[in-house]
Amino acid sequence: MWLLLAGFVLLVCAADATPVSDAKSVPDFGKMYYVKGVLSLPYSKIDPEPFEAWYDPEGNRSRIDYRNSTVRTFLIGNDLDYGTIHTITPVNTRTEIQAIKCFQLKGTKENPIRPQGALPDMQGFEFEKMENHTGILCEVWKSVTQAGHKKNTYRLWVTRPEGNDSPVTPHRFEMEGFNTLLESYNDKYTIDYSDFSSQTESDIFIRPGEMTCGEFPDPPEEHQILANPIQDYVSTSPVSHAHRLFGPFKKKFNRQYKSAKEQEERENYFVHTFRRVHSVNRAGLTYSLGINHFADWSDAERRHYH
Repeated sequence: MWLLLAGFVLLVCAADATPVSDAKSVPDFGKMYYVKGVLSLPYSKIDPEPFEAWYDPEGNRSRIDYRNSTVRTFLIGNDLDYGTIHTITPVNTRTEIQAIKCFQLKGTKENPIRPQGALPDMQGFEFEKMENHTGILCEVWKSVTQAGHKKNTYRLWVTRPEGNDSPVTPHRFEMEGFNTLLESYNDKYTIDYSDFSSQTESDIFIRPGEMTCGEFPDPPEEHQILANPIQDYVSTSPVSHAHRLFGPFKKKFNRQYKSAKEQEERENYFVHTFRRVHSVNRAGLTYSLGINHFADWSDAERRHYH
């Protein structure tokens, strides 16, 4: 299965050759699902991240685990008045190393908590072609979006069961981003899916009750990505939460760039640095990273400085 962020494409694979005429209905993943996968961000220069996701929109709940449950995120829309997010994760402080902590984010009337899936919303996707993926004949569905200079293409590969019944099975989601001002491809990531099931157990959404949950740590601008780590990758918006944080970063460090082209370049460096920081922090290591004044520098600039 392939995902591309410069435009959107979804590919649905079938174990047996499926006529094109039978493959044009929009893929349906079922009323709930469990899926296992690996997130790869080559432009951010980080190791692939394994994850598992349980999604139950009718029950208004979901759960996403990273790196063999090192980080567990529960999104429960029916909790309290407007839903809650609970994240259980290892934390490093001046006095503790890899201490397991629970953090809570409450929904509001303006921003209620909704379940978060690990598969893209198929709205706006169109059938593109049939294609072999890892030896399996697949449908490819594609969507392209653009905001400002950011043009993203998204693709998803899935397997449709014999008889063309729902749900389909996802295999790969790919995004590729093109910046029209820089005239270059400057972003790409993929999600390779496995172990897909259209069923899930209800107790998987119950967080450990013995833990006391506090508020997410500062900075508050990063709470959304900490509480909902996969949202930016399955959304088909060319402007992610990481992109939106570039504005507060510029203000905090008083950044003023010489041209629009330089700003686009610096924003690109910032986004990849931001992703790398949070990916490393989800790994459960004995150290943690943070965003500092080097975040909009290239790797070459940082090496030269040091």
